[in-house]
Amino acid sequence: MSSDKKRLNLSFSMRSPIQRQAWRTLMDIPAGERTGAVCRMICEHKNQRELLEAVRQAIRQELQGSQIQITQAAPQTGSIDEDVLGFLASLQEGDDTD
Repeated sequence: MSSDKKRLNLSFSMRSPIQRQAWRTLMDIPAGERTGAVCRMICEHKNQRELLEAVRQAIRQELQGSQIQITQAAPQTGSIDEDVLGFLASLQEGDDTD
């Protein structure tokens, strides 16, 4: 004899900030809508975690392919900084001669 309903009982400790916050969130949901809301929250949380992991994996793969480019770009940044500093120094020298 199998039931099509399953029951889960939870207790929340008001000493725990996260459990207290969860309790308040649940109490903000109208009675009769809480089971559906909890189910949506759990499923959405799982989907968000899976999406976040997929994004992280894609970023890791892209970064692995571009590490050579990042290493090559660093020296160019230094030469640009030197060019900018040289240009600013020449402007200051030009102001002193006027």
